[in-house]
Amino acid sequence: MRLLENIVTLRKKIDAIDEKLVLLLKDRMYLCKCIGAIKGKNGLAVKDHHREDEVYLHAMAKALESGLDPQKVEAIFKDIIALGVFVQGAE
Repeated sequence: MRLLENIVTLRKKIDAIDEKLVLLLKDRMYLCKCIGAIKGKNGLAVKDHHREDEVYLHAMAKALESGLDPQKVEAIFKDIIALGVFVQGAE
């Protein structure tokens, strides 16, 4: 019984982290939308491959420092970037 209680407790902690992740994504998408508006008013392209590469490299470096698989973190960030591009209106 104690084992099951430990799993339930740990899963509740994971759920709380997941909620924070969603809120952080919401904040990130708001900023992407703001950037998209600025780009639109100034005739700039939504896609910025140089910036995307910077984000991937930074995320992968932080992953490595944290003991996470950099390629897995890069894959997650590819989805996050794709969502940001969508929010900016490029898809």
